Amino acid sequence: MKPNIPAIQALVDNKFSGNQSAFAREIGVDRAQVSKVLKNGTGAGAQFFGSLMSYCKRTHLEFDRYIFLPKCVKKINEAKSA
Repeated sequence: MKPNIPAIQALVDNKFSGNQSAFAREIGVDRAQVSKVLKNGTGAGAQFFGSLMSYCKRTHLEFDRYIFLPKCVKKINEAKSA
């Protein structure tokens, strides 16, 4: 998973008047983590993604707008029998 930084920044700007601390409190993570995520995408781990997903569920937002999910990986068949 990767954060959709522009979408998360827009969420912070629109719902929290650009206040990263208020956003961090609302989703239940440290403000420094939010800052790192918005700066360059680092610091986004299971806690951040889980908290963001819970916030989205509570507020009726689609979490996949804020999180890039990995594309499905096709399973490669084992080597063909000769």
